[in-house]
Amino acid sequence: MNDIVRQPLLAMSAADAVAPRVHKTDVAIIGGGLAGSLAAVVLGRAGHSVALIDRHAEYPEELRVEKLAGTQVELMRRLGLLDCIAAKACRYDQVVNVRHGRVIDRSYGEQYGIMYADLVATVRAQIPPSVPFIVDRVVELQTGPEQQRIRLSNQGMIEARLIVLATGMADVLRHQLGIRRRTVHEKHSISFGFSIVPAARATFPFPALTCYGDKPSDRIDYLNLFPIGAVMRANLFTYLDHRDPWVRTLRREPKQALLAAMPGLAHFLGDFAVVDQVQNWTMDLQVVENFLRDGVVLVGDAFQTSCPAAGTGVTRLLTDVDRLCNGHVPRWLTTSGMTRDKIAAFYADPAKRRADAHAARLADYRRVLTINDGLAGDLRRHLAFLRGRLLGWIRRRRGVPAVHPMPAATLKAVAPRA
Repeated sequence: MNDIVRQPLLAMSAADAVAPRVHKTDVAIIGGGLAGSLAAVVLGRAGHSVALIDRHAEYPEELRVEKLAGTQVELMRRLGLLDCIAAKACRYDQVVNVRHGRVIDRSYGEQYGIMYADLVATVRAQIPPSVPFIVDRVVELQTGPEQQRIRLSNQGMIEARLIVLATGMADVLRHQLGIRRRTVHEKHSISFGFSIVPAARATFPFPALTCYGDKPSDRIDYLNLFPIGAVMRANLFTYLDHRDPWVRTLRREPKQALLAAMPGLAHFLGDFAVVDQVQNWTMDLQVVENFLRDGVVLVGDAFQTSCPAAGTGVTRLLTDVDRLCNGHVPRWLTTSGMTRDKIAAFYADPAKRRADAHAARLADYRRVLTINDGLAGDLRRHLAFLRGRLLGWIRRRRGVPAVHPMPAATLKAVAPRA
């Protein structure tokens, strides 16, 4: 990380405290997570005047994105960042899909495991030297149809033509702008992350594994196991109530809790050990309202959150960055002003709208598929897995890799319509 943290952009002096120095740029990106860092790389490489602002010189450890698969790999390749990520990540090309202790099928395709902080650090390292990275806190925004002003806690003022708000689920700056967040489904899902190693052998007998929940009452969607470094990373996606005692049990005794809930895992894992603390993330499904503003555009989770089990959050984020930075911003900068009429074109972008709608639809679908009991629920799950196996077989016959969980075509075929 040290190679990409520049010297402070604006050094505060006694005179600056009275009259802060002003730095001018075309695009100011607030938020240096994956979305903001990607935007800084893409716009900076294209030669635009850009500044990136984040509170953290090194992004903290978080349970967020830990793998790239399917469409996400192609989007990273399109953005010109796949090679550098692949060099830091663990690639695997096969996933064994199991349920009730039996192999359903195997899916094939280029996939990468990497911890989120390492992913952000890798992307930040690609930011061109021409793009200043400012480690500071934004305390105030002033926006308008021509110019935006950003006041920083320690480093003066920035004037920009456009602000890209990539602040994730943080609400302070959105509130300043009068942008509201509406909760569609509070505590929609809980995701867990931890790492395991085999106890009685050198490696596990699979490159990666997806194990689906046994029964609806467990409210477990699936467990992903995939390599990162010397460990097998476990991502468990559930629709549990946050007050469920099993959540506490999993944190305290993860091995015992996991095998009790998914006994078929023992056949595939053998003896194993959990080597780090269980992390968890409770996701509220939220969308922003009243978001159309002069001079400001929201990307990624700042605009809409996604269900982690559906695996659509990174796809949405990458689509946002691709369409905004490769399509709209270059056109916006060729003419004066940054009115909401310009900004509206991004929110109306067909590719963005499809990605957002697809994520919302899959969030509902995966929850229904996982927890609905009775004959109707059993039939829905049976059809989903049957069609998944059929589509996987067809794709393999055609030489097209299938990526689980649930190929997009299967979801489209069986998901309830919005």
